Amino acid sequence: MSIFCQVDDFCKQLEDYIAHGLIAYQNKQTRGPQCRLSDSEMMTILILFQMSGFRNFKTFYLFIAGHYHNDFPELPTYHRFVEIMKRVIFPLTLFLQINQGKKTGIYFIDASCLPVCHIKRSKRHKTFGSIAKYGKTSVGWFFGLKLYLVINHLGEIMACKITKGNVADSAAAPDLLKGLSGLSFGDKGYLGKKLFSELLSKGLKLMTCKRKSMKDKGIMSAFEKQVLDKRGIIETVIGHLKEHYQIWHTRHRSAINAMTHLMAGMCAIDVLTGQKHCTITELSAW
Repeated sequence: MSIFCQVDDFCKQLEDYIAHGLIAYQNKQTRGPQCRLSDSEMMTILILFQMSGFRNFKTFYLFIAGHYHNDFPELPTYHRFVEIMKRVIFPLTLFLQINQGKKTGIYFIDASCLPVCHIKRSKRHKTFGSIAKYGKTSVGWFFGLKLYLVINHLGEIMACKITKGNVADSAAAPDLLKGLSGLSFGDKGYLGKKLFSELLSKGLKLMTCKRKSMKDKGIMSAFEKQVLDKRGIIETVIGHLKEHYQIWHTRHRSAINAMTHLMAGMCAIDVLTGQKHCTITELSAW
């Protein structure tokens, strides 16, 4: 299985990097048996779920347990897996980071809402009660979080960020576009002279649609206008993530497990687009 080989190689490099980079400590014994399922096996199962087409993780997990027991001989029960799956959120995040797309000089940035419940039930929602906030998009108000995404013109993921629902798009852009140079394209939410000047000083020109009421509409070349018209490519990627991958729903019982599934979905689309496979030594630069 190519996915498992890629993930397992990454986990082995990560373990070796951590072993040589951290101060040794005496591990305290915990009560009860230790989980024998490796991090690479857990990550593989989570990524395969996103690519499988199953709409329910429990159904997929029971399918794996029943038909692929020889491939995962140490597979625990479903409830035990749900308890321990949060331990791979860190490796999944790093796997996504070091397998980012190629720097092509043309990038698209956009955000999408991640509602945690219907807005009418927001006052009695508990799972994301201290995290979720009210936000507004072009289709109306929502209660939840925001997913920010940056891709290149090939559709490969360059960066992602999760914020509270009330964070302005212009406030999240500098961190997302850090380290990129060339041209970037976004919607009207990224308008602003301060943001434009800040990014331009770092070698990145941010192009956005202008409002009709704006007097100074700026100078834009024919090529930049043509690429700006293709900004819908990032909406296609976000739509694919939300419709064909199980990155989010409103029935999560654990905030950290929800983030784990989200990271697994992002890693799955990384594997699908065949992005470059980096080594763990790049973590030092990151």
